[in-house]
Amino acid sequence: MKRMSLGLFAAVAIMLLAGCGKSGNNHSSSQSGAPGGTAAKTQRLRIAVIPKGTTDVYWKYVHAGAAAAGRKLGVKILFQGPTQDGDRSAEIALMQNFITQGVNGIVLAPVDSRALVPPVKLADTAHIPVVIIDSALRAKPGKDYVSFVATNNFKAGEIAGKYLAKLLGGKGNVVMLRFIVGSAATDARAAGCAAALKKFPGIKIIASHRGGSTPSKCKSVALSMADSLEKANGIFAANETTCFGMYLALKQLNLLGKKKFVGFDWQSNFKEPIEKGEMNGVVVQDPFRMAYLGVTYLVDHIRGQKTPVEFDTPAALITPENINSPRIEKLITLPPIQ
Repeated sequence: MKRMSLGLFAAVAIMLLAGCGKSGNNHSSSQSGAPGGTAAKTQRLRIAVIPKGTTDVYWKYVHAGAAAAGRKLGVKILFQGPTQDGDRSAEIALMQNFITQGVNGIVLAPVDSRALVPPVKLADTAHIPVVIIDSALRAKPGKDYVSFVATNNFKAGEIAGKYLAKLLGGKGNVVMLRFIVGSAATDARAAGCAAALKKFPGIKIIASHRGGSTPSKCKSVALSMADSLEKANGIFAANETTCFGMYLALKQLNLLGKKKFVGFDWQSNFKEPIEKGEMNGVVVQDPFRMAYLGVTYLVDHIRGQKTPVEFDTPAALITPENINSPRIEKLITLPPIQ
Protein backbone atom coordinates (compact mmCIF):
# COMPACT_ATOMS: atom_id res chain seq x y z
CA MET A 1 0.00 0.00 0.00
CA LYS A 2 1.55 3.26 -1.11
CA ARG A 3 1.18 6.16 1.26
CA MET A 4 -1.20 8.88 0.13
CA SER A 5 0.01 12.47 0.23
CA LEU A 6 -2.10 15.11 1.94
CA GLY A 7 -2.57 16.83 -1.42
CA LEU A 8 -3.94 13.67 -3.06
CA PHE A 9 -6.22 13.02 -0.09
CA ALA A 10 -7.59 16.56 -0.34
CA ALA A 11 -8.20 16.13 -4.06
CA VAL A 12 -10.06 12.87 -3.52
CA ALA A 13 -12.09 14.48 -0.74
CA ILE A 14 -13.13 17.37 -3.01
CA MET A 15 -14.21 14.99 -5.80
CA LEU A 16 -16.23 12.84 -3.42
CA LEU A 17 -17.83 15.84 -1.78
CA ALA A 18 -18.76 17.28 -5.16
CA GLY A 19 -20.14 13.96 -6.36
CA CYS A 20 -22.20 13.33 -3.25
CA GLY A 21 -23.55 16.85 -2.89
CA LYS A 22 -24.31 16.18 0.75
CA SER A 23 -23.49 17.63 4.11
CA GLY A 24 -24.22 16.44 7.63
CA ASN A 25 -24.42 12.88 8.91
CA ASN A 26 -25.71 9.81 7.12
CA HIS A 27 -26.96 7.61 9.91
CA SER A 28 -30.46 6.91 8.64
CA SER A 29 -29.05 4.48 6.02
CA SER A 30 -32.13 5.10 3.89
CA GLN A 31 -30.68 6.55 0.70
CA SER A 32 -31.45 4.21 -2.20
CA GLY A 33 -28.38 3.29 -4.20
CA ALA A 34 -25.94 4.53 -1.56
CA PRO A 35 -23.55 1.96 -0.10
CA GLY A 36 -25.43 1.89 3.21
CA GLY A 37 -28.86 2.31 1.70
CA THR A 38 -31.82 0.28 0.42
CA ALA A 39 -29.92 -1.30 -2.46
CA ALA A 40 -27.45 -2.78 0.02
CA LYS A 41 -30.22 -4.71 1.74
CA THR A 42 -30.76 -6.90 -1.32
CA GLN A 43 -27.07 -7.68 -1.88
CA ARG A 44 -24.32 -9.29 0.18
CA LEU A 45 -22.83 -6.45 2.20
CA ARG A 46 -19.12 -5.72 2.00
CA ILE A 47 -17.74 -4.48 5.31
CA ALA A 48 -14.19 -3.14 5.53
CA VAL A 49 -12.41 -3.64 8.86
CA ILE A 50 -9.31 -1.49 9.32
CA PRO A 51 -7.15 -2.20 12.40
CA LYS A 52 -4.27 -0.02 13.56
CA GLY A 53 -1.82 -2.68 12.38
CA THR A 54 -1.52 -6.32 11.42
CA THR A 55 1.66 -7.36 13.22
CA ASP A 56 0.63 -7.35 16.89
CA VAL A 57 -1.24 -10.39 18.19
CA TYR A 58 -4.02 -8.11 19.42
CA TRP A 59 -5.17 -7.47 15.86
CA LYS A 60 -5.42 -11.20 15.16
CA TYR A 61 -8.15 -11.36 17.83
CA VAL A 62 -9.83 -8.40 16.13
CA HIS A 63 -9.66 -10.22 12.79
CA ALA A 64 -11.15 -13.37 14.32
CA GLY A 65 -14.01 -11.41 15.91
CA ALA A 66 -14.81 -9.56 12.70
CA ALA A 67 -14.70 -12.79 10.70
CA ALA A 68 -17.02 -14.54 13.16
CA ALA A 69 -19.55 -11.71 12.93
CA GLY A 70 -19.29 -11.77 9.15
CA ARG A 71 -20.08 -15.48 9.03
CA LYS A 72 -23.06 -15.13 11.35
CA LEU A 73 -24.50 -12.12 9.53
CA GLY A 74 -23.77 -13.33 6.00
CA VAL A 75 -21.59 -10.36 5.05
CA LYS A 76 -18.18 -10.21 3.38
CA ILE A 77 -15.39 -8.94 5.64
CA LEU A 78 -12.52 -7.07 3.99
CA PHE A 79 -9.82 -7.01 6.67
CA GLN A 80 -6.82 -4.82 5.89
CA GLY A 81 -4.58 -2.64 8.02
CA PRO A 82 -1.17 -0.99 8.04
CA THR A 83 1.75 -3.40 8.22
CA GLN A 84 3.22 -1.42 11.09
CA ASP A 85 1.08 -0.39 14.02
CA GLY A 86 0.90 3.40 14.21
CA ASP A 87 1.24 4.21 10.49
CA ARG A 88 -1.21 7.11 10.13
CA SER A 89 -0.60 7.67 6.42
CA ALA A 90 -1.21 4.02 5.58
CA GLU A 91 -4.47 3.95 7.55
CA ILE A 92 -5.70 7.16 5.89
CA ALA A 93 -4.85 5.64 2.50
CA LEU A 94 -6.83 2.50 3.36
CA MET A 95 -9.83 4.60 4.34
CA GLN A 96 -9.65 6.47 1.03
CA ASN A 97 -9.30 3.21 -0.91
CA PHE A 98 -12.36 1.60 0.69
CA ILE A 99 -14.39 4.79 0.21
CA THR A 100 -13.44 4.78 -3.46
CA GLN A 101 -14.43 1.09 -3.72
CA GLY A 102 -17.85 1.97 -2.33
CA VAL A 103 -17.95 -0.58 0.47
CA ASN A 104 -21.17 -0.73 2.46
CA GLY A 105 -19.56 0.22 5.76
CA ILE A 106 -16.26 0.54 7.62
CA VAL A 107 -15.18 -0.62 11.07
CA LEU A 108 -12.12 1.42 12.05
CA ALA A 109 -9.62 1.31 14.91
CA PRO A 110 -8.08 4.77 14.45
CA VAL A 111 -4.31 5.07 14.78
CA ASP A 112 -4.59 8.76 15.59
CA SER A 113 -7.55 10.41 17.31
CA ARG A 114 -7.20 13.58 15.21
CA ALA A 115 -5.71 12.51 11.88
CA LEU A 116 -8.48 10.01 11.14
CA VAL A 117 -11.34 12.46 11.68
CA PRO A 118 -11.33 13.87 8.10
CA PRO A 119 -11.41 10.40 6.45
CA VAL A 120 -14.27 9.32 8.74
CA LYS A 121 -16.25 12.45 7.88
CA LEU A 122 -15.47 11.88 4.21
CA ALA A 123 -16.92 8.36 4.46
CA ASP A 124 -20.04 9.81 6.07
CA THR A 125 -20.37 12.28 3.20
CA ALA A 126 -20.02 9.38 0.75
CA HIS A 127 -22.95 7.59 2.49
CA ILE A 128 -20.65 4.96 4.01
CA PRO A 129 -21.39 4.48 7.74
CA VAL A 130 -18.47 3.95 10.12
CA VAL A 131 -18.18 2.25 13.50
CA ILE A 132 -15.15 3.11 15.62
CA ILE A 133 -13.59 0.40 17.78
CA ASP A 134 -10.69 0.13 20.23
CA SER A 135 -9.53 3.76 20.37
CA ALA A 136 -11.39 7.05 20.59
CA LEU A 137 -11.78 9.55 17.77
CA ARG A 138 -12.15 13.31 18.28
CA ALA A 139 -15.59 13.26 16.70
CA LYS A 140 -19.08 12.57 18.00
CA PRO A 141 -20.57 9.06 17.98
CA GLY A 142 -24.13 9.02 16.70
CA LYS A 143 -23.38 12.10 14.60
CA ASP A 144 -20.05 11.81 12.81
CA TYR A 145 -20.07 8.01 12.98
CA VAL A 146 -22.50 5.31 14.06
CA SER A 147 -21.13 3.74 17.26
CA PHE A 148 -18.07 3.56 19.48
CA VAL A 149 -17.14 0.11 20.84
CA ALA A 150 -14.12 0.00 23.14
CA THR A 151 -12.77 -0.60 26.59
CA ASN A 152 -12.90 2.34 28.98
CA ASN A 153 -9.14 2.72 28.84
CA PHE A 154 -8.87 5.21 31.68
CA LYS A 155 -10.62 2.77 34.03
CA ALA A 156 -8.52 -0.09 32.67
CA GLY A 157 -5.41 1.95 33.42
CA GLU A 158 -6.70 2.49 36.93
CA ILE A 159 -6.96 -1.29 37.36
CA ALA A 160 -3.27 -1.58 36.44
CA GLY A 161 -2.31 1.30 38.74
CA LYS A 162 -4.20 -0.06 41.74
CA TYR A 163 -2.67 -3.49 41.25
CA LEU A 164 0.84 -2.06 40.92
CA ALA A 165 0.33 0.03 44.05
CA LYS A 166 -0.76 -3.11 45.91
CA LEU A 167 2.32 -4.98 44.72
CA LEU A 168 4.50 -2.11 45.93
CA GLY A 169 2.81 -1.88 49.30
CA GLY A 170 1.91 1.74 48.60
CA LYS A 171 5.47 3.06 48.24
CA GLY A 172 8.29 3.16 45.72
CA ASN A 173 9.44 4.57 42.40
CA VAL A 174 7.59 3.82 39.17
CA VAL A 175 8.66 4.02 35.52
CA MET A 176 6.08 4.20 32.71
CA LEU A 177 6.56 3.29 29.06
CA ARG A 178 3.80 4.74 26.88
CA PHE A 179 2.95 4.25 23.21
CA ILE A 180 3.23 6.69 20.28
CA VAL A 181 1.80 10.22 20.15
CA GLY A 182 -1.85 10.36 19.06
CA SER A 183 -2.91 6.97 20.45
CA ALA A 184 -5.94 7.97 22.52
CA ALA A 185 -6.42 4.51 24.03
CA THR A 186 -2.90 4.12 25.40
CA ASP A 187 -2.76 7.73 26.58
CA ALA A 188 -5.95 7.11 28.55
CA ARG A 189 -4.45 3.98 30.11
CA ALA A 190 -1.34 5.84 31.19
CA ALA A 191 -3.49 8.63 32.63
CA GLY A 192 -5.65 6.14 34.51
CA CYS A 193 -2.63 4.33 35.90
CA ALA A 194 -1.04 7.60 37.00
CA ALA A 195 -4.28 8.74 38.63
CA ALA A 196 -4.47 5.52 40.65
CA LEU A 197 -0.83 5.78 41.73
CA LYS A 198 -1.23 9.41 42.82
CA LYS A 199 -3.61 8.25 45.54
CA PHE A 200 -0.58 6.76 47.30
CA PRO A 201 1.74 9.51 48.63
CA GLY A 202 4.58 7.02 48.96
CA ILE A 203 4.65 6.28 45.22
CA LYS A 204 6.49 8.53 42.79
CA ILE A 205 6.58 8.31 38.99
CA ILE A 206 10.25 9.02 38.25
CA ALA A 207 10.19 8.55 34.45
CA SER A 208 7.54 8.42 31.72
CA HIS A 209 8.65 7.99 28.12
CA ARG A 210 7.09 7.02 24.81
CA GLY A 211 8.25 3.89 23.06
CA GLY A 212 7.84 3.21 19.35
CA SER A 213 5.60 1.29 17.00
CA THR A 214 7.58 -1.98 17.27
CA PRO A 215 8.89 -4.02 20.22
CA SER A 216 12.48 -3.42 19.09
CA LYS A 217 11.98 0.35 19.18
CA CYS A 218 10.33 0.10 22.59
CA LYS A 219 13.21 -2.04 23.80
CA SER A 220 15.67 0.64 22.67
CA VAL A 221 13.74 3.35 24.50
CA ALA A 222 13.55 1.19 27.63
CA LEU A 223 17.29 0.53 27.50
CA SER A 224 17.88 4.28 27.30
CA MET A 225 16.01 4.50 30.61
CA ALA A 226 18.37 2.02 32.30
CA ASP A 227 19.31 4.38 35.15
CA SER A 228 15.63 5.01 35.95
CA LEU A 229 14.84 1.30 35.70
CA GLU A 230 17.62 0.53 38.20
CA LYS A 231 16.07 2.99 40.66
CA ALA A 232 12.51 1.84 39.99
CA ASN A 233 10.50 -0.51 42.15
CA GLY A 234 7.59 -0.78 39.72
CA ILE A 235 7.00 -0.53 35.96
CA PHE A 236 3.93 0.03 33.81
CA ALA A 237 3.81 -0.54 30.04
CA ALA A 238 0.75 0.71 28.16
CA ASN A 239 0.17 -1.85 25.39
CA GLU A 240 1.38 -5.09 23.83
CA THR A 241 4.23 -3.43 21.92
CA THR A 242 5.61 -1.44 24.86
CA CYS A 243 5.09 -4.37 27.21
CA PHE A 244 7.09 -6.80 25.07
CA GLY A 245 9.78 -4.20 24.41
CA MET A 246 10.10 -3.50 28.13
CA TYR A 247 10.26 -7.24 28.87
CA LEU A 248 13.14 -7.65 26.41
CA ALA A 249 14.97 -4.66 27.92
CA LEU A 250 14.57 -5.92 31.49
CA LYS A 251 15.84 -9.32 30.39
CA GLN A 252 18.94 -7.74 28.84
CA LEU A 253 19.52 -5.62 31.95
CA ASN A 254 19.10 -8.68 34.21
CA LEU A 255 16.20 -7.01 36.01
CA LEU A 256 13.44 -9.51 35.30
CA GLY A 257 11.73 -10.56 38.52
CA LYS A 258 13.52 -7.80 40.44
CA LYS A 259 10.93 -5.13 39.63
CA LYS A 260 7.16 -5.24 39.92
CA PHE A 261 6.09 -5.19 36.28
CA VAL A 262 2.50 -4.65 35.10
CA GLY A 263 1.65 -4.43 31.42
CA PHE A 264 -1.32 -4.13 29.12
CA ASP A 265 -2.68 -6.42 26.36
CA TRP A 266 -1.91 -10.06 25.70
CA GLN A 267 0.31 -12.28 23.61
CA SER A 268 1.28 -15.89 24.23
CA ASN A 269 4.89 -14.86 25.00
CA PHE A 270 3.61 -13.35 28.25
CA LYS A 271 2.25 -16.60 29.71
CA GLU A 272 5.52 -18.09 30.95
CA PRO A 273 6.92 -14.81 32.36
CA ILE A 274 3.68 -14.29 34.30
CA GLU A 275 3.73 -17.84 35.64
CA LYS A 276 7.40 -17.37 36.67
CA GLY A 277 6.77 -13.97 38.27
CA GLU A 278 8.98 -12.10 35.80
CA MET A 279 5.85 -10.18 34.84
CA ASN A 280 3.41 -9.62 37.68
CA GLY A 281 0.37 -9.22 35.49
CA VAL A 282 -1.27 -7.65 32.48
CA VAL A 283 -4.60 -5.92 31.99
CA VAL A 284 -6.33 -7.31 28.92
CA GLN A 285 -9.24 -6.26 26.75
CA ASP A 286 -11.56 -8.46 24.72
CA PRO A 287 -10.63 -7.55 21.14
CA PHE A 288 -12.57 -10.49 19.70
CA ARG A 289 -15.80 -9.25 21.22
CA MET A 290 -14.96 -5.64 20.37
CA ALA A 291 -14.65 -6.44 16.66
CA TYR A 292 -17.61 -8.80 16.69
CA LEU A 293 -19.85 -6.11 18.14
CA GLY A 294 -18.38 -3.45 15.86
CA VAL A 295 -19.34 -5.43 12.75
CA THR A 296 -22.70 -6.40 14.25
CA TYR A 297 -23.68 -2.84 15.11
CA LEU A 298 -22.62 -1.59 11.69
CA VAL A 299 -24.63 -4.23 9.84
CA ASP A 300 -27.65 -3.69 12.10
CA HIS A 301 -27.44 0.02 11.34
CA ILE A 302 -27.23 -0.55 7.59
CA ARG A 303 -30.25 -2.82 7.82
CA GLY A 304 -32.25 -0.12 9.57
CA GLN A 305 -32.03 -1.36 13.16
CA LYS A 306 -31.26 0.78 16.19
CA THR A 307 -27.76 0.37 17.62
CA PRO A 308 -25.98 1.61 20.77
CA VAL A 309 -24.08 4.86 20.37
CA GLU A 310 -21.40 3.63 22.77
CA PHE A 311 -20.56 0.24 24.28
CA ASP A 312 -17.91 -0.50 26.89
CA THR A 313 -16.14 -3.88 26.64
CA PRO A 314 -14.72 -4.52 30.14
CA ALA A 315 -11.05 -5.17 30.88
CA ALA A 316 -9.68 -8.04 33.00
CA LEU A 317 -6.53 -8.40 35.10
CA ILE A 318 -4.38 -11.48 34.49
CA THR A 319 -2.08 -12.46 37.35
CA PRO A 320 0.03 -15.52 38.26
CA GLU A 321 -2.86 -16.60 40.48
CA ASN A 322 -5.58 -16.65 37.81
CA ILE A 323 -3.76 -17.13 34.50
CA ASN A 324 -4.73 -20.81 34.24
CA SER A 325 -8.35 -20.33 35.31
CA PRO A 326 -11.07 -21.32 32.80
CA ARG A 327 -12.30 -17.72 32.54
CA ILE A 328 -8.88 -16.35 31.62
CA GLU A 329 -8.05 -19.29 29.35
CA LYS A 330 -11.22 -18.60 27.37
CA LEU A 331 -10.41 -14.90 27.13
CA ILE A 332 -6.86 -15.34 25.83
CA THR A 333 -7.40 -18.31 23.50
CA LEU A 334 -7.27 -17.10 19.90
CA PRO A 335 -10.20 -18.51 17.87
CA PRO A 336 -9.48 -19.66 14.31
CA ILE A 337 -9.91 -17.13 11.54
CA GLN A 338 -11.97 -18.83 8.84
